[in-house]
Amino acid sequence: MKAAYITGYGGSEVIKYGDLPDPKPQARHVIVNVRAAGVNPVEIAMRSGELAKFGKYKFPHIMGLDIAGVVAAIGPGAEGFKVGDEVYGVLPGRKQGGYAEKVAIPARNLALKPRSLSFVEAASLPTVALTVWQAFHERAALSRGQSIFIQPGAGGVGTFAIQLARHIGAVVHASAGAGNQDFLKELGVHHPFDYSKSRFTNFAPFDVILDGLGEPGIEDCINALKPGGHYLGLVRVADAEALKAIGVPGPLAWLASRKNNPYVQLAHGRKAHFHGILTRPDGKQLAEVSKLVDSGVIKPFVSRTFPLQKLAQAFDEIEAGHVRGKVVIQIA
Repeated sequence: MKAAYITGYGGSEVIKYGDLPDPKPQARHVIVNVRAAGVNPVEIAMRSGELAKFGKYKFPHIMGLDIAGVVAAIGPGAEGFKVGDEVYGVLPGRKQGGYAEKVAIPARNLALKPRSLSFVEAASLPTVALTVWQAFHERAALSRGQSIFIQPGAGGVGTFAIQLARHIGAVVHASAGAGNQDFLKELGVHHPFDYSKSRFTNFAPFDVILDGLGEPGIEDCINALKPGGHYLGLVRVADAEALKAIGVPGPLAWLASRKNNPYVQLAHGRKAHFHGILTRPDGKQLAEVSKLVDSGVIKPFVSRTFPLQKLAQAFDEIEAGHVRGKVVIQIA
């Protein structure tokens, strides 16, 4: 099969394109002919080796977390799907493999693709959808009437978060640059603002803050919470609970997250809650997302597509910043 893979840790220069062996059917896994794969900012840290402390890759290594495609084969014990099903899902973070023509993925990580979406649109959703779903429902318990601040609002996570928060019934504040203010309004943001002209603290306090920027503004976010509020951090602030949820043993989870203890203590002092979010693959939750998409509640936004052989350029696009929605790899 054709694949884009990395030959070691580093920058875009380590990404190559060529032939690698097809995946073999495994117990409780499904073989999928990949039609599209979403590109996520966290994969830049994976490629550079920043996350190697949680498990080193064997090279050549095929990256890629989010896929959409067609079921080609069913491994022993895999249930819920048949050959020919159109599916989407998230691959295990330690294995990945989405930037290829074929991939083996645990059946429990898959759901039927939303009927109303193309493969490219569907591939843009899994990680951002699960990230927001788990943050809102499992960690913050976001509810109707609560106020939420989402930053940045125009990216992949932000666009999904705005739509889901609106569906829940929250009052949504979101930031973006001057060129995306109309876009925020189209998404239904109640209080959009230009971060170059206004600070989010002017609109505080909030019940929930979903922060996709991280340091150095984390303290400001926590201080902008109401008592009982929830800070949901997405950038290098994983807490022990999040690490354990993706399978990191308890003692290692505590050690890996202890640098964030000052933020936990700051939130505690304000009678608020600190959550460093990591995404857990979950096919059942993706099935719920599919229902929302097909009912018109959620719409994906794809800014640009690249062919598989131009994965390096796709990463460069993300690293340049200011991407509206998601970048997706389209596989013939």
